[in-house]
Amino acid sequence: MTNARIGDSPRRREDARFVTGHGAYLDDLRFERLAHAVVLRSPHAHARIRSIDTTAADSAPGVLAVLTATDALADGLKPLRPYAEANIQTGEPFAFSAQPLLAHDKVRFAGEPVALVVAESLAQALDAAELVEVDYEPLAAVTTGDAARAADAPLIADEVPGNVCLDWRTGNAAAADAAFARAAHVVSLRLDNHRIVMNPMEPRGGVGQFDPASGRYTLHVSSQNIHINRDHVARALGVGSKDVRFVAPDVGGGFGAKNFAYVEHALVLWAARRTGRPVKWIASRSEVFLSDHAARDTEAEASLALDEMGRFLALKVTSVANLGAYMIGAGGAVQTYQYIHLQGTVYRIPAIALHIVAVLSNTAPIGVTRGPGFAETVNILERLIDAAALKAGFDRADLRHLNMVPADAMPMTNSFGFQVDSGTFAETFDQALVRADLKGFAERRQQSETQGKLRGLGFAYHIKGTGGAPQENVDIRFEADGTVSLITGTQTIGQGHETTFPQILADRLGLPNERIRLVQGDTDRIPLGGGHGSSRATYMGGTAIWRASCTTPSAGSCKMRALCMLRATASLKCLPGRLCQAMPYI
Repeated sequence: MTNARIGDSPRRREDARFVTGHGAYLDDLRFERLAHAVVLRSPHAHARIRSIDTTAADSAPGVLAVLTATDALADGLKPLRPYAEANIQTGEPFAFSAQPLLAHDKVRFAGEPVALVVAESLAQALDAAELVEVDYEPLAAVTTGDAARAADAPLIADEVPGNVCLDWRTGNAAAADAAFARAAHVVSLRLDNHRIVMNPMEPRGGVGQFDPASGRYTLHVSSQNIHINRDHVARALGVGSKDVRFVAPDVGGGFGAKNFAYVEHALVLWAARRTGRPVKWIASRSEVFLSDHAARDTEAEASLALDEMGRFLALKVTSVANLGAYMIGAGGAVQTYQYIHLQGTVYRIPAIALHIVAVLSNTAPIGVTRGPGFAETVNILERLIDAAALKAGFDRADLRHLNMVPADAMPMTNSFGFQVDSGTFAETFDQALVRADLKGFAERRQQSETQGKLRGLGFAYHIKGTGGAPQENVDIRFEADGTVSLITGTQTIGQGHETTFPQILADRLGLPNERIRLVQGDTDRIPLGGGHGSSRATYMGGTAIWRASCTTPSAGSCKMRALCMLRATASLKCLPGRLCQAMPYI
């Protein structure tokens, strides 16, 4: 047996399963009497639904159910609500329209679910879906933030006047105006941080089951975040969280696209109850591009003021976030927390004024991906710095150096009152330039030109806040056979937690790695968890493991639990051999 410690590089445990075909991705799972579902989606970006006729589809071979919004209403199903319904900073409610599980009066984006067809086979469900007749009345559509705000823009939802969910000014506008008035240099840009689709290797999907004896639902799902998603899906089904179990076995990537609940999660569970069969739905690759939560899609008008030496004086940004047809997940939270959290990024900017707008449009809803809000902030500022260097004749690297917060000024509190605890920004920037061989770039460019090619050089400094959900939960259970079950509320989506998490515990307890078994991805096994996102798994889950193992248990059955809070210092209250609890000072 091996005792790999933190810092060692053991072979990944999970790879043995994967390379021998023993992975447990959603499509690998087997269920008795499994039925298959197909989602009929709108071909229109915006249209009124005049009628839906399912007569032909209902009588098609193998069809078990054809479900529409009328059926959902009759069964008491509810729409999905956003995870944040108010401005994180001010508490002011957002204007939003909850997302229906199936469109009823009109469709608001191409790909919106209109009906669910369940049949004995996938082929039969696909055939039957083509027989559903939907009479649409096409309406004018808007697909950009600017178009959505226009005076003559079609209204997407009655609950959202002018299609505007959020219109918020924050920062110090007076100080910014004064700084711009005395600035030696001012540069302005209009930027489009375009919409992207994440497209993970394993498409999203789920297999829903319903147990009439207990009244419980079980969803096997490809998801990054099962506990909070379970809660929102339970609400849509009209039941308590205790009545719904989410299980995420191996998950083939996420990149943010699997971070929040989808209507299909509730639909397959509902279909399982209606048909009395397990019901499986997995998105096709086309559906991934059409209906997965997208990301970014922010337009900005930004200006930077500098003095004669190049020191930054003030920043002004007006941004318009295109949230898509519905505000879902953390769509509003990103704009009022992550996006403003690190304004100024690694630079000293005394005055910042923001005008933040979020709108609906006739596009797929916006979710999150890699550094949501933070990446948009960095993109704006780094582009402005390059533009300022070009306009005023500064060297791009020198201009960044001049304005970076020095290491001896840490911890740093930015102009919005948020703290960065540490950072050696100039030093790491220098290392990056050395590794990129900045001095040799001119020669490389000349060589490229002799071959008829163009060579460019760009650099930017990215910073983001990590941690995601501010709680993480770990159970450590010492089993009768001498093994240790490490049960986590966060989960792997391909990062190798089966290797790294037991390695942390093995180091802490001095046990062989082989005796530790990672258990994850099951809401019945642990009561809460923050899932995976915002680079949080090892940061939060690893810390919880470390704190949970604060004492060596006595012989016999034992359970230890730690609850870790982000940005909290834990005090350890331990009952030897039975319970170790880490509670925060807030």
